[in-house]
Amino acid sequence: MAEDDEEKSAQAAKIIRNHMFGSVATGLLPVPFLGVGILGGIQLRMLSELARLYDVEFSEQRANAIIGSLSGIGLTVTVGSLLRMLLPGTGKVLIGLAGLTLPPASTYALGQVFIQHFESGGTFLTFDEERAKKDYDEKLAEGKRAVERSYAGIKP
Repeated sequence: MAEDDEEKSAQAAKIIRNHMFGSVATGLLPVPFLGVGILGGIQLRMLSELARLYDVEFSEQRANAIIGSLSGIGLTVTVGSLLRMLLPGTGKVLIGLAGLTLPPASTYALGQVFIQHFESGGTFLTFDEERAKKDYDEKLAEGKRAVERSYAGIKP
């Protein structure tokens, strides 16, 4: 039984990692709302795969509501994209690097919160955003540190 749990945890970590990689580019897209839509799609797909792994019925509508409620990432990505277009030279580069951190960190945090929820027997219908917000914020900070380490010395 413990071996099955370890295998499931490894698969869940791989699902999150793959979707983090996919979300990196959304912070660099020059069209503000395009990045938001793509990031939401990436995170939605990740939750679908995690639900399948944990044998939980997936609800796209509920998952979209949870993503918006927890991450609020859309505004951040949009503002970052707008600022990159407005600031010349170095400002574009600095904001671009920061834009590389938040989308994958948010994806990481969302995935980690759902792993905890699914492992405790939760479903999309029993997910409580208010209770999960503190965990999400902690995992977001953890995700930012993980993303920064993965950029091999480049600090966004």
